[in-house]
Amino acid sequence: MKATPEDQNLLIELQLIDSQITQAKTKLANLPEREQITAIHARLENTAVELTVVETELADVAIDLRRSEVDVEQVADRMKKDEARLSSGLGTPKELEQLQHEVATLTKRKSELEDGELEIMLKHDGIKARVDELENDQVGLKQLELELNIRLENATAQIQKTITELTIARSQVSPKIDTPLVDLYEKVRASGDGIGAALLIGNKCDGCHLSINAIELERIKGLAADEVIRCEECRRILVRV
Repeated sequence: MKATPEDQNLLIELQLIDSQITQAKTKLANLPEREQITAIHARLENTAVELTVVETELADVAIDLRRSEVDVEQVADRMKKDEARLSSGLGTPKELEQLQHEVATLTKRKSELEDGELEIMLKHDGIKARVDELENDQVGLKQLELELNIRLENATAQIQKTITELTIARSQVSPKIDTPLVDLYEKVRASGDGIGAALLIGNKCDGCHLSINAIELERIKGLAADEVIRCEECRRILVRV
């Protein structure tokens, strides 16, 4: 195939544009904010699951605490009644003695119940603190997610703007090149990791970065300037500097 040196040089310009478009699309697909947002979603899901479990546990402990409070109140009320009867002095000595014994028993029972109530309260406070911590985590994660989404939108808009500008530039360069050369370039590019044309710099192909043997290099030097050459290793179109 033959193509003017001007067309071959334009092909390199086209390749540069295509490489920039590929890089921009790769950057767009791999913006760090995407991975960070995904990680936040996973943390939010885990937090929500744990929060449900802890809130259920808190509700159960709250019931236990209320029962304990009722038990203490009932014992305290009974003690007040017995102490009031003792203070009145009404009743036989035996009855008063029994009341004293009952007050002592109730005092001990009340102390035991209050100890149990304190233990439940401490447990309740610990679980409540964990609920508060998880809720604060949710608020912080959602705020961070919002900030990341804004950053992602801005970065996406900027890259898409770049891709649009490069696409316009490509549409201006491509029509200037002879169609058969562009068709060959597109075919090679499809199977060459996005690179269809590369410069021949010294004795190296700038596409695969491999050296060209001396015999092939001499052959290339003897070809006319409009002869389209291909790298023996990667089969990309080689454009002489």
